[in-house]
Amino acid sequence: MTYIEAQGILNKAKELKTEGFDLLLSIFAQETAENIECIYHFCSTINNQEIILKTKLDKNNPRIESISSLYKTADWNERETFDLFGVEFLNHPNLKRILLPNDWKGHPLRKDYKQDDERLSWNER
Repeated sequence: MTYIEAQGILNKAKELKTEGFDLLLSIFAQETAENIECIYHFCSTINNQEIILKTKLDKNNPRIESISSLYKTADWNERETFDLFGVEFLNHPNLKRILLPNDWKGHPLRKDYKQDDERLSWNER
């Protein structure tokens, strides 16, 4: 796993693409006590290699450049990470919720998330 500064993710993704990393397997996030971390998993089907990049984002304002212009699979992965963790992917062509309703409050995989929406079956009155 390689750590990279968040502001360098687009350039690094461009570099990887030119080096034959033709497939983005996943983008996901995890929350630590201090940060939100975005993890990118790339694969070279030509060279049978994989690389994982990890970035640290500000927990109160998690923002990072979208790589969906380079890897089409990033579109849905970034939307899911936005939906569940609240990571804003800058310059994403259609950054909106993908799993939850558009009017859903909060991001359910964040540690400070309150599960009090009345639409949840266990919160019904």
